[in-house]
Amino acid sequence: MTVSLTKEQLLRLSVASVGVTSMISLASYFMATRPLTEQAFARQRQLLEINRNRIAAWWGQEVNRIGSDLQNQELVGRSLLILQSRRQLRSNKNNPLSLGLQTLLEPHAANRNSVSLLTKGGIVVFSTDPQRLGMYQPLKNTTTSVDLVDLAMTPLNFFTDSFSGRPSISVALPITTAQQTRAGFLAIDLNLRRLNGQVTSQLKGGSTQINKGPDVDAYLAARTSLDRITVISPPSFLTEQQAARFGFVPLESKGLRRALEGASGEGLYLNSQSQPVIGVYQYLPNFRSALMVESLQYQVYESARRLSLLILVIGLMLSLIPVLLAWRQAPSGPDPVPEQP
Repeated sequence: MTVSLTKEQLLRLSVASVGVTSMISLASYFMATRPLTEQAFARQRQLLEINRNRIAAWWGQEVNRIGSDLQNQELVGRSLLILQSRRQLRSNKNNPLSLGLQTLLEPHAANRNSVSLLTKGGIVVFSTDPQRLGMYQPLKNTTTSVDLVDLAMTPLNFFTDSFSGRPSISVALPITTAQQTRAGFLAIDLNLRRLNGQVTSQLKGGSTQINKGPDVDAYLAARTSLDRITVISPPSFLTEQQAARFGFVPLESKGLRRALEGASGEGLYLNSQSQPVIGVYQYLPNFRSALMVESLQYQVYESARRLSLLILVIGLMLSLIPVLLAWRQAPSGPDPVPEQP
């Protein structure tokens, strides 16, 4: 028994097969994206944890370096002499006390933009950056005034430095006399490029498992004002000249907002360039910053798109078979009249 289909039926079958193929292709795409999303989240969580630990280790080392400075009797002694000296001596950056203090601070200079001595009223009487000499440096809202014992766990103020115009974190630690009277502060402006480098350098790996898969963008961002979020510093791979010209463009995304509200999590959202991303984020209270790890969705889902496209192409090719059969089918006509004998 054979089934014969008319041309109209063959064309309807072709159209129906196209619809079914499209539905199967779409369903296969969404089914394939689920494990890819979980794989991306797992990889990002691993990378976020690595970077968080690197940042914590860097900060722990810097806290120890600051502690060693404050326990250096020669450094503290010179600082007290400068703080207690006359204004004329303070204003001379080339006096022996200032030159000697600068030499003592030199070993730890790489992690600091500058180190200054502040009076109790916040006036800079010594600085490794001579241009700051005589300026006023607020000890509230911007610079974080903190005792050494609390430094490691104290949330530090993140602000835009009025002098450099760049995002900054500064800490001011008290310097006391032998009678435990506060004479002034040792103010340290952290080198945020070094802090930022703890994140970006981890992405330079070779063939390790963490670097297999779609590209990952990991960065630190913070609020420099109530309505402005930026990265904390120029990328660490830029030269000093390039970093000086770096533009801090505003950032905005759902993940950033949630992280800077103190939340940690993951999700699918639009990044600051309005590109769909998969991201994980964590708030770092020490620096009032958001640690972000993101991947572009189109890269993560590339294999799912290929599978979906393959199913669609095969289905479309199969749907052409009824069309070809209908085209080759001879037009139907009346039965031939039998010849008369």
